[in-house]
Amino acid sequence: MITTFKIPYDKGELRIGWASWDDGSLTDRSVKFAYNDKSGKTSRGAPELPFGVLTDMIVLAHQQGELDADMVAKIKTAFR
Repeated sequence: MITTFKIPYDKGELRIGWASWDDGSLTDRSVKFAYNDKSGKTSRGAPELPFGVLTDMIVLAHQQGELDADMVAKIKTAFR
């Protein structure tokens, strides 16, 4: 991933950028939770997702009752 935006989050960062699988056309974007490993470096296992997968994961979690009322309210507030 080539990071274009990041914010601190928990013990790491939330990052948005050009996806690691982009072919150089700069058309594929992704989001990543980057956290540090035991040595203090960003973990190579930090998940990077295309935005389509991210939204599908949120929908699935909601359908399966995995999101509590506060989480759902946070999502609804973000889209007002």
